[in-house]
Amino acid sequence: MLRRLLAALFRHSMVRSISLGMGLGSVLFSAGGALANPTGDFQKSSTKFFEQHCMECHDADVAKGGLNLEKLLPSMEGKEQTDLWTAVFDRVKAGEMPPAKQPRPAAAELEQFLSTVSPRLAQADKARREVVQRRLNRIEYENTIRDLLAVQVEVKDLLPADQQAGGFDNNGEALALSAEQMQGYLDAARLAVKAAIFTTPRPETKTVTVDSLSEVQKYIDSGDYGFVDGRIISYTTTDTDYSKVSTRAYRTPVAGRYRYRFQAAAHNTQDIQYFSINASNFAGVAAYSKMIGYYEVGPEPKMFEVEAYLEPKYALQFFPQGFPGYVKKVPGMPYRGVGFGKVEITGPIIDQWPPESHTRLLGDIDVTKGTIADAETVLCRFMPRAYRRPVTDAEVQRYVTLVRKQLDAGRPFLESLQGGLVAVLCSPGFIYLNEVKVPDAARVSDIELAARLSYVLWSSQPDAALLEVAAKGGLKDRTQLDDQVERMLKDPRAEAFVKNFTGQWLKLRQINETVPDERLYKKFNEILRISMIGETEGFFRHLLTKNLPISNFLDSDFAMLNQRLVEHYGIDAKEVQGLALRPVALPKDSVRGGVLTQAAVLKVTANGTTTSPVLRGVWVLENILGQHVPPPPPNTAGIEPDIRGAETVREQLAKHRSVESCSACHKKIDPPGFALESFDPIGDYRANYARWVVHNEEKGYGSVKEGAPVDASGNLATGEKFTDIREFKKLLMNQQESFSHCLTEKLMTYATGRTLGFSDREALQAIVKQAASKGNGLRTLVHEIAASDLFAAP
Repeated sequence: MLRRLLAALFRHSMVRSISLGMGLGSVLFSAGGALANPTGDFQKSSTKFFEQHCMECHDADVAKGGLNLEKLLPSMEGKEQTDLWTAVFDRVKAGEMPPAKQPRPAAAELEQFLSTVSPRLAQADKARREVVQRRLNRIEYENTIRDLLAVQVEVKDLLPADQQAGGFDNNGEALALSAEQMQGYLDAARLAVKAAIFTTPRPETKTVTVDSLSEVQKYIDSGDYGFVDGRIISYTTTDTDYSKVSTRAYRTPVAGRYRYRFQAAAHNTQDIQYFSINASNFAGVAAYSKMIGYYEVGPEPKMFEVEAYLEPKYALQFFPQGFPGYVKKVPGMPYRGVGFGKVEITGPIIDQWPPESHTRLLGDIDVTKGTIADAETVLCRFMPRAYRRPVTDAEVQRYVTLVRKQLDAGRPFLESLQGGLVAVLCSPGFIYLNEVKVPDAARVSDIELAARLSYVLWSSQPDAALLEVAAKGGLKDRTQLDDQVERMLKDPRAEAFVKNFTGQWLKLRQINETVPDERLYKKFNEILRISMIGETEGFFRHLLTKNLPISNFLDSDFAMLNQRLVEHYGIDAKEVQGLALRPVALPKDSVRGGVLTQAAVLKVTANGTTTSPVLRGVWVLENILGQHVPPPPPNTAGIEPDIRGAETVREQLAKHRSVESCSACHKKIDPPGFALESFDPIGDYRANYARWVVHNEEKGYGSVKEGAPVDASGNLATGEKFTDIREFKKLLMNQQESFSHCLTEKLMTYATGRTLGFSDREALQAIVKQAASKGNGLRTLVHEIAASDLFAAP
C-alpha cells in the first residue's frame, strides 16, 4: 500500500518539474531554431576558410585524425555539432590546424574566423545546456539523512552505484532515477526513520572486559601466536576480514555508541608498528565490516581508547599491518609482532534519553496516544527541514492524508506516521535539489543558493545558520556570502569536499582497482595504500586551509608525508614518525612536489604490473591541462602488428605515432607519460624497469631482475624538450593559466552539478582572472566560484 501511495505522490510532485522542463525546452527549441538559419555571410566565410586551409586533410575521404569537416553544419545545433565546432575552434586557436608544416593563414584571417565562430558557438552551446534537475547521489543522501535525523546509519550501500558525467557523480546528467533506485530510497528511508525513533526503555550502560585468549590458546601452544605480559602477540598480516584477536566474546547488545579501551605494544622490535581495527557483525555470507581506524604503537605499552557507533551484534577485530602473511616459527627466534591486551567495553554511551533523533523528530508526542493532529504537527516541523525550503500547506496535507489513510486502515499511530515520514524521504522534494525556474531571473533564489553551497562544501543539507542568512537575502551580499563560505570550510563537514572532489578529480577512488604484483612490488601494503590517499587528500586540504597558490599542484617545495611515505620516497626526514601526515620540506633536487609525483596518482594511472605513458599522459592532459583527449578513431588498433618487435614502451609508441590517424593525439599524450616513466606502479622512483624472471616453471620460482633503463625525456607538442620529470614540471609551471582554467572548470562542474561547455568559457575566465589578482590561493578560488554569477545562474 505504501509503495502505491508513494508512486502517486511522486507523480504529483513531479508535475511541477515536468512543466518547468517543457517550458524551458520550448525556449531552447526556439533558440535552436533561430540558429538553424545562419546568415549567408557566415556560411560563406567559414566554408572559404575550411576549403583554403583544412579540407585537404579533413574532408570525408581523408578525415585525418578522425576529423571530417564535411559533417559541420553552420547551425551548430545539438551536442554533436557543438562538440565538433568546439574541437575545430580549439585546434585553430592553438595553431594546430592548419598544422605547423602547412601554409598558415594570416593573423587577421585567423582572428576574423575565430571572432565570427565564437559568439555563434557560445549561443548554440548555451541553447542545449538545459537545467537538469539533480537528485542527491548516494553519499549526499546518506549525509543528509545523518544531519536531518541526527542518526548514524549507513544507507548508501542500499542504493545503486551512481554514474558519472563530466568526471563527477553529482552531475545531474548522470543521475537518472530507476525503479531500482526508488526501491533503494524506500529501503534506506525505512531504515533511517526506524533508527531515529525509540519506544523502548533506556538501555543499561555496562562495562565489561573481554579477551581472545580462549580462541587463540591452541595457536599460542603451536607457536603461531604469542602471549607476553597479558597481551596476545600476532606476527602476521591477513588479507581477509577475519581476525582471531577480537571482542567477539561480547557483541553489542543494542545500537549505540561504545567505548573500547585496550593496551597494545610492539613486540621484539624498537620500531613503530601499525595495526588496524574494524567492526563486523559476522553474519556469515552476509557479513558486513567497516573500518574503524589505523593506529601505531612502539615497544612501550600504550593504552588506546576508541569510540564507535555500532549496530547490534557487532564486535571489533584487530589486524597487525605490514607483517608477512605467514611465518614459519623457529624455536628461540625472536619475531616482531603486535601484542593486544584485554579490552574494556563501555556502552551504549547515552547522552540523553530519548536520543536527540527522537526528540528532534517527535518532540514530546506520546506515540502510544498519537492523533492525526500530532502527525500533522510532526510533518509541519519536519518537511521544511527535509525539503530545505518553506513548504505550503497543500504539500503538508498530501502526507497528512497518507497517514490518515493508514490510520483508517487500522494501523497503529507510529507505523502510520513512519509511513508518512518515509514517503517524505522518498519524494522529489527531498531527493532532488528543486530549483524553480523564474522567467528572466539571472540567479537562483538565496534559499536555492544555500542548498547549492552546502552540497558543494558539505555534501549535505544547509544548516539553520545558512538558511537564516538565506531567508533574509543575505547571500546576495558578498561579505555575508564570504562569511558563510568561511564558516562552512572550517566546519568538520567540509572534509566531504576534500574527499569527494579529490577522489574524482584526481581519480583517488580508483586506488583499489588494481593490485600491485607482490613479486615485483613487495613494499606495497595496506599502510602504504592509506598513506598514499592521505598524502593527496592532505595536500589538497593543506592548500585549502592555508590558502596556498594553486601552482603548488604543479610543483611544490614541500609534500604532506608520514613515516611510511618518507621511507617509500627515500627522503631524509628522521623526525617524521608515525602515521600522522605533516608538511615536509623537500630537497631542492627532489623529484617529488606537486600532485603528479604523489604515489596515489602514480598508482591509479598504472595497472599494478606495468606503467603506460598513454594512460598517464591522458591523465595529465585531461586533469591538469584541461585538454580533452578524444577516443581513438573507429577501427584503430592500439598496437599495429608491425610494432610487436619493439623492445620498449617508447619504441612501441614511436611506431604507433607513425600511424597517421594516431600521430596528432600521441604527440600530445606521450610526452607527459614519458616524463612519469621514472615512477613504477606504486610511485617508487626507478632508473630501470623491473621484470620477473622465472627460474622454475613447474613451481613458479623466480626473482626480480633489472630491466631496460628508463628514458623519461621527451619533446612537448609545442617543441620544448625535457630530460626528466624535474624539467617537465618546470615546463608545466609555464602553463599555469591553462591549469588554473582546468581546475576552475573542474571545481565549477562539481559545484553546479552539470557539464560546462563553450558558452561558459567567458565566465570561467573571469573567475580565473579574479582569483589570480588575489594571489591564486585555493581558498580564494573557492570563494570566487561561490560568489560568481555562473554558480548562481539558474
